[in-house]
Amino acid sequence: MIQEKDDTGEVCLTDDHRAARPLEDRFARVVESSTIALVVAGPGGLIEMVNRQAERMFGYDREELLDRPLEVLMPERFRGGHVALRDGFFADQCSRAMGEGQDLYGLRKDGTEFPLEIGLNPVDQDVRPTVLASIVDITARRRIEYEREQQRLELARSNADLEEFAYVASHDLKAPLRAISHLVEWIAEDIEVTASTETIDNLKLLRGRVVRLQTLLDGLLAYARIGKSRVSFEPVDIAEVVRDVVAVLSPPPSFVVECEGEMPLLRTHRTPILVVLQNLISNGLKHHDRAEGRITVSMTLEKGVAELRVADDGPGIAPRFHEKIFVIFQTLASRDDVESSGIGLAIVKKRVEGHGGRIWVESNPPARGTTMVFTWKEPTA
Repeated sequence: MIQEKDDTGEVCLTDDHRAARPLEDRFARVVESSTIALVVAGPGGLIEMVNRQAERMFGYDREELLDRPLEVLMPERFRGGHVALRDGFFADQCSRAMGEGQDLYGLRKDGTEFPLEIGLNPVDQDVRPTVLASIVDITARRRIEYEREQQRLELARSNADLEEFAYVASHDLKAPLRAISHLVEWIAEDIEVTASTETIDNLKLLRGRVVRLQTLLDGLLAYARIGKSRVSFEPVDIAEVVRDVVAVLSPPPSFVVECEGEMPLLRTHRTPILVVLQNLISNGLKHHDRAEGRITVSMTLEKGVAELRVADDGPGIAPRFHEKIFVIFQTLASRDDVESSGIGLAIVKKRVEGHGGRIWVESNPPARGTTMVFTWKEPTA
């Protein structure tokens, strides 16, 4: 009992009662200040209590909602089915999300609708069963989801366009380029004896431009196909991959390309990391400014994340170009000095990021040398 009578017979508050009232007041303040709309309804579905946020959300004063059915807060098309759901909740009370997996909407006093989520919680089950409905307006979330879906669709469309372009480039442009290349060879053979030095140089320049365009088309095709193939993961020996790359590139005898330190097995796709290493090693050879040089590949592997470093002793790359070199079609040297499509490092970056990693440059001329560093994650499953 929390009531007692004093010597005169008047009812007075006990210490328990005095302690309970501040707790009740505090609870009421918490309910009123909640950013979630709260509505309490009895077994008949009549509203017994709403908080300030519920008033704001639905546009009613609380006096307009008390003793009215919960269904007044939802569009007409949902009301019939809601009665059965409400009765089912009171028959088997437990906390749950209402309409899970369905699109639910609330109805404001002005007749406008908005998407919402509702959580149902039983209250006073042993005395007089009531339900506390916590309601969240998810309009902003739905807008974000819609925008993301539109972005996904746009990305899918862009990828389809890129794939279509790659097909056109592969089949409709490469054949004419091959024909032009053959014509240049035949013309050079026909006029070799009588042509001036300038004409021969111009033919060589034309041949180089044709080769460059063929390389550009091959690069675009490779860039477009990234992520299209589905291959299984396998333990990859990075040292063996480096040896294969060296065998393909066939660097001059004056250049040394080798692994340095321990090279643990990396569980991943072999082809993507081969493409990355081949591009990085090829760049180190192609952009070297001396007749001899050295490229080293080192690796660490910790907690499923590998860090690989491809270091050369070339002229280096100024810090202001460290980001630019990964942009498609960007080259630092003149294409007449170094044959390059400007796609290689863009492909490298896309491959690396596709395997959960990132890539960056460590170089600071006039100190010689450039180190391309990238991380590569092993699959978690």
